[in-house]
Amino acid sequence: KNDVPFEKTADDISVEVGQTVHFVLEGKVPDTTGFDTYTYEIADTMSAGLTFSKDVQVYIDGTLLEDYVTLSNTPAEDAATGFVLAIDVMQLQDLTGKQIKVTYSAVVNEDAVSVIQQNDAELKYSNDPTDSSKFTTIPDEVKLYTAKIIIDKFETENEEKKLAGAQFVLMNGSSEFYVYNADTEKVSWAAAQKDATVITTDENGSAAFIGLQDGTYTLKEIKAPAGYNLLTDTIDITVAGSDTKLTVTAEVANNTGSRLPSTGGMGTTVFYILGIAMMIVPAIYIIIRKQRRINT
Repeated sequence: KNDVPFEKTADDISVEVGQTVHFVLEGKVPDTTGFDTYTYEIADTMSAGLTFSKDVQVYIDGTLLEDYVTLSNTPAEDAATGFVLAIDVMQLQDLTGKQIKVTYSAVVNEDAVSVIQQNDAELKYSNDPTDSSKFTTIPDEVKLYTAKIIIDKFETENEEKKLAGAQFVLMNGSSEFYVYNADTEKVSWAAAQKDATVITTDENGSAAFIGLQDGTYTLKEIKAPAGYNLLTDTIDITVAGSDTKLTVTAEVANNTGSRLPSTGGMGTTVFYILGIAMMIVPAIYIIIRKQRRINT
Protein backbone atom coordinates (compact mmCIF):
# COMPACT_ATOMS: atom_id res chain seq x y z
CA LYS A 1 0.00 0.00 0.00
CA ASN A 2 2.84 2.38 0.78
CA ASP A 3 5.05 1.71 -2.20
CA VAL A 4 5.91 5.35 -2.89
CA PRO A 5 7.65 6.13 -6.23
CA PHE A 6 10.19 8.94 -6.50
CA GLU A 7 12.27 10.19 -9.43
CA LYS A 8 14.42 13.23 -10.16
CA THR A 9 15.22 14.52 -13.66
CA ALA A 10 16.88 17.58 -15.24
CA ASP A 11 16.24 19.23 -18.60
CA ASP A 12 19.95 19.12 -19.49
CA ILE A 13 23.09 17.39 -18.20
CA SER A 14 25.76 18.88 -20.50
CA VAL A 15 25.62 22.55 -19.55
CA GLU A 16 27.30 25.93 -19.92
CA VAL A 17 28.36 28.19 -17.06
CA GLY A 18 25.53 30.63 -16.41
CA GLN A 19 22.90 28.27 -17.78
CA THR A 20 19.72 27.70 -15.80
CA VAL A 21 18.97 24.01 -15.25
CA HIS A 22 15.38 23.02 -14.47
CA PHE A 23 14.73 20.06 -12.18
CA VAL A 24 11.62 17.94 -11.71
CA LEU A 25 10.86 15.60 -8.81
CA GLU A 26 7.94 13.21 -9.35
CA GLY A 27 6.03 11.00 -6.95
CA LYS A 28 2.44 10.06 -6.11
CA VAL A 29 0.07 10.98 -3.33
CA PRO A 30 0.39 8.03 -0.91
CA ASP A 31 -2.51 6.19 0.72
CA THR A 32 -2.44 7.26 4.38
CA THR A 33 -5.29 5.01 5.52
CA GLY A 34 -4.58 3.79 9.07
CA PHE A 35 -2.06 6.53 9.83
CA ASP A 36 -2.72 9.19 12.48
CA THR A 37 0.21 11.23 11.16
CA TYR A 38 2.18 10.89 7.94
CA THR A 39 5.51 12.39 6.90
CA TYR A 40 6.10 13.17 3.24
CA GLU A 41 9.27 15.23 3.05
CA ILE A 42 11.54 16.02 0.10
CA ALA A 43 15.07 17.39 0.55
CA ASP A 44 17.44 18.57 -2.12
CA THR A 45 20.99 19.82 -1.59
CA MET A 46 22.76 21.57 -4.44
CA SER A 47 26.35 20.70 -5.30
CA ALA A 48 28.96 23.50 -5.24
CA GLY A 49 28.60 24.16 -8.97
CA LEU A 50 24.88 24.94 -8.73
CA THR A 51 23.27 28.04 -7.23
CA PHE A 52 19.70 27.36 -6.13
CA SER A 53 17.15 29.78 -7.64
CA LYS A 54 14.64 29.46 -4.77
CA ASP A 55 11.68 28.86 -7.08
CA VAL A 56 10.12 25.63 -5.75
CA GLN A 57 6.58 24.89 -6.90
CA VAL A 58 4.39 21.87 -6.15
CA TYR A 59 1.72 20.47 -8.47
CA ILE A 60 -0.83 17.75 -7.73
CA ASP A 61 -2.22 16.14 -10.86
CA GLY A 62 -1.12 19.23 -12.83
CA THR A 63 -2.67 21.81 -10.48
CA LEU A 64 -0.49 24.19 -8.45
CA LEU A 65 -0.69 23.32 -4.75
CA GLU A 66 -0.51 26.40 -2.54
CA ASP A 67 -1.84 24.94 0.71
CA TYR A 68 -0.48 22.02 2.75
CA VAL A 69 3.08 22.88 1.72
CA THR A 70 5.89 23.89 4.08
CA LEU A 71 9.20 25.01 2.61
CA SER A 72 12.19 25.34 4.91
CA ASN A 73 15.98 25.25 5.11
CA THR A 74 16.36 27.86 2.37
CA PRO A 75 19.57 29.73 3.21
CA ALA A 76 20.36 33.36 2.54
CA GLU A 77 20.96 34.56 -1.01
CA ASP A 78 24.72 34.23 -0.64
CA ALA A 79 24.44 30.58 0.36
CA ALA A 80 21.54 29.23 -1.66
CA THR A 81 22.25 25.53 -1.38
CA GLY A 82 18.92 23.73 -1.24
CA PHE A 83 15.58 23.15 0.45
CA VAL A 84 13.40 20.85 2.53
CA LEU A 85 9.80 20.52 1.40
CA ALA A 86 7.05 18.96 3.53
CA ILE A 87 3.68 18.15 1.99
CA ASP A 88 0.72 17.39 4.26
CA VAL A 89 -0.57 14.44 2.26
CA MET A 90 -3.07 13.59 5.02
CA GLN A 91 -5.13 16.45 3.56
CA LEU A 92 -4.96 15.05 0.04
CA GLN A 93 -6.54 11.61 0.42
CA ASP A 94 -9.19 12.32 -2.16
CA LEU A 95 -6.23 12.52 -4.57
CA THR A 96 -4.49 9.27 -3.58
CA GLY A 97 -2.39 7.95 -6.44
CA LYS A 98 -2.30 11.25 -8.29
CA GLN A 99 1.01 12.68 -9.47
CA ILE A 100 3.07 14.91 -7.19
CA LYS A 101 5.35 17.10 -9.27
CA VAL A 102 7.92 19.45 -7.73
CA THR A 103 9.73 21.92 -10.01
CA TYR A 104 12.69 24.20 -9.28
CA SER A 105 15.89 25.41 -10.90
CA ALA A 106 19.53 26.28 -10.31
CA VAL A 107 22.18 28.27 -12.18
CA VAL A 108 25.48 26.65 -13.17
CA ASN A 109 28.47 28.54 -11.72
CA GLU A 110 32.26 28.37 -12.18
CA ASP A 111 32.64 25.64 -9.54
CA ALA A 112 31.03 23.26 -12.04
CA VAL A 113 33.82 23.55 -14.62
CA SER A 114 35.48 20.19 -15.37
CA VAL A 115 33.81 18.56 -12.36
CA ILE A 116 30.85 16.17 -12.52
CA GLN A 117 28.17 17.72 -10.33
CA GLN A 118 26.21 15.13 -8.37
CA ASN A 119 22.96 16.76 -7.30
CA ASP A 120 21.21 14.65 -4.65
CA ALA A 121 17.57 14.56 -3.61
CA GLU A 122 15.69 12.23 -1.27
CA LEU A 123 12.14 11.46 -0.23
CA LYS A 124 11.44 10.62 3.40
CA TYR A 125 8.02 9.12 4.13
CA SER A 126 6.23 7.22 6.91
CA ASN A 127 6.19 3.43 6.62
CA ASP A 128 4.49 2.24 9.84
CA PRO A 129 1.04 3.46 10.99
CA THR A 130 1.76 2.19 14.52
CA ASP A 131 5.02 4.12 14.92
CA SER A 132 5.32 7.66 13.64
CA SER A 133 9.09 7.58 14.13
CA LYS A 134 9.66 4.96 11.44
CA PHE A 135 10.43 6.15 7.93
CA THR A 136 11.65 4.99 4.58
CA THR A 137 14.08 7.18 2.60
CA ILE A 138 14.43 6.99 -1.18
CA PRO A 139 17.48 8.72 -2.67
CA ASP A 140 17.88 9.87 -6.25
CA GLU A 141 20.47 11.96 -8.07
CA VAL A 142 21.17 13.84 -11.26
CA LYS A 143 24.70 14.32 -12.61
CA LEU A 144 25.61 17.46 -14.54
CA TYR A 145 28.85 18.54 -16.12
CA THR A 146 30.44 21.44 -18.01
CA ALA A 147 33.78 21.29 -19.79
CA LYS A 148 36.67 23.55 -20.78
CA ILE A 149 39.18 23.84 -23.61
CA ILE A 150 42.78 24.50 -22.63
CA ILE A 151 45.27 25.87 -25.15
CA ASP A 152 48.86 24.63 -25.00
CA LYS A 153 50.91 27.05 -27.09
CA PHE A 154 54.51 26.22 -28.05
CA GLU A 155 57.16 26.64 -30.72
CA THR A 156 57.01 24.26 -33.68
CA GLU A 157 59.24 21.20 -33.10
CA ASN A 158 60.11 22.53 -29.63
CA GLU A 159 57.24 21.74 -27.27
CA GLU A 160 59.29 22.73 -24.26
CA LYS A 161 59.34 26.36 -25.41
CA LYS A 162 55.97 27.75 -24.37
CA LEU A 163 54.70 30.89 -26.05
CA ALA A 164 53.00 33.78 -24.30
CA GLY A 165 50.98 36.51 -25.96
CA ALA A 166 49.00 34.47 -28.49
CA GLN A 167 45.36 35.54 -28.70
CA PHE A 168 42.38 33.34 -29.61
CA VAL A 169 38.63 33.43 -30.09
CA LEU A 170 36.29 30.43 -30.12
CA MET A 171 33.31 29.62 -32.33
CA ASN A 172 30.55 27.08 -31.82
CA GLY A 173 28.87 24.88 -34.43
CA SER A 174 26.64 27.78 -35.47
CA SER A 175 29.67 30.01 -36.18
CA GLU A 176 28.84 32.17 -33.16
CA PHE A 177 31.61 33.58 -30.98
CA TYR A 178 32.21 32.70 -27.33
CA VAL A 179 31.51 35.48 -24.82
CA TYR A 180 32.22 35.12 -21.11
CA ASN A 181 31.06 37.60 -18.46
CA ALA A 182 33.18 37.08 -15.34
CA ASP A 183 30.89 39.27 -13.22
CA THR A 184 27.79 37.20 -13.87
CA GLU A 185 29.68 33.93 -14.51
CA LYS A 186 27.77 33.39 -17.72
CA VAL A 187 28.67 32.04 -21.16
CA SER A 188 26.84 33.49 -24.16
CA TRP A 189 27.40 33.59 -27.93
CA ALA A 190 27.68 36.55 -30.29
CA ALA A 191 27.24 36.80 -34.05
CA ALA A 192 30.22 39.13 -34.59
CA GLN A 193 33.88 38.48 -33.79
CA LYS A 194 34.26 42.03 -32.45
CA ASP A 195 32.03 41.04 -29.52
CA ALA A 196 33.93 37.85 -28.73
CA THR A 197 35.93 37.22 -25.58
CA VAL A 198 39.62 37.14 -26.50
CA ILE A 199 41.90 34.97 -24.38
CA THR A 200 45.69 35.37 -24.26
CA THR A 201 48.25 32.69 -23.46
CA ASP A 202 50.37 33.26 -20.35
CA GLU A 203 54.07 32.59 -19.78
CA ASN A 204 53.27 28.88 -19.67
CA GLY A 205 51.65 29.07 -23.10
CA SER A 206 48.29 28.38 -21.49
CA ALA A 207 44.80 29.89 -21.75
CA ALA A 208 41.31 28.44 -21.42
CA PHE A 209 37.71 28.71 -22.59
CA ILE A 210 35.53 27.49 -19.71
CA GLY A 211 31.94 26.41 -19.15
CA LEU A 212 31.23 24.57 -22.41
CA GLN A 213 28.58 22.05 -23.41
CA ASP A 214 29.31 18.99 -25.51
CA GLY A 215 29.88 19.89 -29.14
CA THR A 216 32.39 20.75 -31.85
CA TYR A 217 34.14 24.10 -31.56
CA THR A 218 36.52 26.06 -33.79
CA LEU A 219 39.60 27.76 -32.37
CA LYS A 220 40.93 30.80 -34.25
CA GLU A 221 44.22 32.54 -33.56
CA ILE A 222 43.86 36.30 -34.09
CA LYS A 223 47.30 37.38 -32.85
CA ALA A 224 50.54 35.42 -32.87
CA PRO A 225 53.26 35.68 -30.23
CA ALA A 226 55.92 38.28 -31.02
CA GLY A 227 58.35 36.95 -33.63
CA TYR A 228 56.07 34.14 -34.78
CA ASN A 229 53.76 33.64 -37.74
CA LEU A 230 50.00 33.88 -37.31
CA LEU A 231 48.19 30.59 -37.93
CA THR A 232 46.39 30.63 -41.25
CA ASP A 233 44.13 27.68 -40.42
CA THR A 234 41.54 27.28 -37.67
CA ILE A 235 41.48 24.26 -35.35
CA ASP A 236 38.40 22.09 -34.75
CA ILE A 237 37.98 20.72 -31.22
CA THR A 238 35.39 18.23 -29.98
CA VAL A 239 34.13 18.41 -26.40
CA ALA A 240 32.51 15.17 -25.25
CA GLY A 241 31.97 15.32 -21.51
CA SER A 242 29.58 12.41 -21.88
CA ASP A 243 32.75 10.38 -22.35
CA THR A 244 34.01 11.86 -19.02
CA LYS A 245 36.57 14.01 -20.83
CA LEU A 246 35.79 17.34 -19.18
CA THR A 247 39.07 19.06 -20.06
CA VAL A 248 40.19 19.08 -23.69
CA THR A 249 43.68 20.31 -24.54
CA ALA A 250 44.37 21.94 -27.90
CA GLU A 251 48.07 21.75 -28.77
CA VAL A 252 48.94 24.73 -30.95
CA ALA A 253 52.39 25.28 -32.50
CA ASN A 254 53.76 28.43 -34.15
CA ASN A 255 56.62 28.87 -36.61
CA THR A 256 59.22 31.57 -36.19
CA GLY A 257 60.32 33.99 -38.91
CA SER A 258 58.70 36.55 -41.13
CA ARG A 259 56.15 35.85 -43.83
CA LEU A 260 55.65 37.81 -47.04
CA PRO A 261 52.26 39.49 -47.32
CA SER A 262 49.63 37.13 -48.66
CA THR A 263 48.72 37.08 -52.34
CA GLY A 264 45.78 39.16 -53.40
CA GLY A 265 47.33 42.40 -52.05
CA MET A 266 50.23 44.40 -53.39
CA GLY A 267 52.80 42.59 -51.23
CA THR A 268 54.24 39.76 -53.30
CA THR A 269 52.95 41.27 -56.55
CA VAL A 270 55.56 44.00 -56.29
CA PHE A 271 58.34 41.42 -55.96
CA TYR A 272 57.06 39.48 -58.96
CA ILE A 273 56.94 42.64 -61.14
CA LEU A 274 60.45 43.67 -60.13
CA GLY A 275 61.80 40.20 -60.90
CA ILE A 276 60.23 40.10 -64.34
CA ALA A 277 61.48 43.59 -65.09
CA MET A 278 65.02 42.60 -64.14
CA MET A 279 64.87 39.81 -66.71
CA ILE A 280 63.19 41.78 -69.50
CA VAL A 281 65.39 44.90 -69.44
CA PRO A 282 68.69 43.06 -70.19
CA ALA A 283 66.97 41.09 -72.94
CA ILE A 284 65.75 44.26 -74.62
CA TYR A 285 69.21 45.81 -74.36
CA ILE A 286 70.81 42.78 -76.08
CA ILE A 287 68.22 42.84 -78.89
CA ILE A 288 68.80 46.56 -79.50
CA ARG A 289 72.60 46.11 -79.69
CA LYS A 290 72.24 43.26 -82.18
CA GLN A 291 69.87 45.32 -84.32
CA ARG A 292 72.35 48.22 -84.41
CA ARG A 293 75.19 45.88 -85.57
CA ILE A 294 73.05 44.57 -88.38
CA ASN A 295 72.16 48.08 -89.52
CA THR A 296 75.80 49.15 -89.56
